[in-house]
Amino acid sequence: MNVGQGDSTLIILENGAKILVDCGPNQNVLQALGRQLHFFDRQIDYLLITHPDLDHYGGCIDVLKRFKVKYIFTNGREKKEDPTFASFKEQMVFEQADIYIVDRPVEYVLDKAELKFYNPDPEFSNNKTNDNDQSLVFKFNYNTTTIFFTGDMESNIEKEILQKYCPTSTPVCPEFKSDYLKAGHHGSDSSSNEQFLRAVDPQLAIISVGKNKYGHPSQRVLKRLQRLGIEFLRTDKKGDIIIE
Repeated sequence: MNVGQGDSTLIILENGAKILVDCGPNQNVLQALGRQLHFFDRQIDYLLITHPDLDHYGGCIDVLKRFKVKYIFTNGREKKEDPTFASFKEQMVFEQADIYIVDRPVEYVLDKAELKFYNPDPEFSNNKTNDNDQSLVFKFNYNTTTIFFTGDMESNIEKEILQKYCPTSTPVCPEFKSDYLKAGHHGSDSSSNEQFLRAVDPQLAIISVGKNKYGHPSQRVLKRLQRLGIEFLRTDKKGDIIIE
């Protein structure tokens, strides 16, 4: 969904169950949800927060106030001495949802949707302190649709998960191969290295981005996607991007 400079993805399963991955930086997520859901629909079944950066969790405060959330998944990391994160944590407690901490590779089945988490992984050497590198990274598999979610994972963790799960020299990795890729870190040139893009081999990459001072998305990444023949769409150019 187009929430400005941030990430937010809404998945609606065939039985009506809803999975929300990140909430963007602010209340924009409520408008985005309003574009997709009926006015009286006030339930989110599963809320996944990839990591505690404001542009991923900030809008979750308002989501928790507006919607009934049944299950929450986080990586367990916190922003200490941050009043916004303190408000978010307080709202999570008030919600009384079941909270799951994903701090190692694990698989969950959410209403027949399979989510396989590759990160965080305590075996990886480079992700001890960097919030981006602790992002929840997972492959979503439902019916015949596969989506690779990257949070703000940067290239060092891309290389780590490739070494662990894709040991062969074949460019396309069966473990990661997905129809769609949520491009890492808003298209930053710190993410989306060529080997990783070849491994996932998506037919479409989606870049969730808004007006920013960081140079996202990187022209280098955009040219890399073009060179590899991967179509891409940007929320700052296309608005909400809907896959059916």
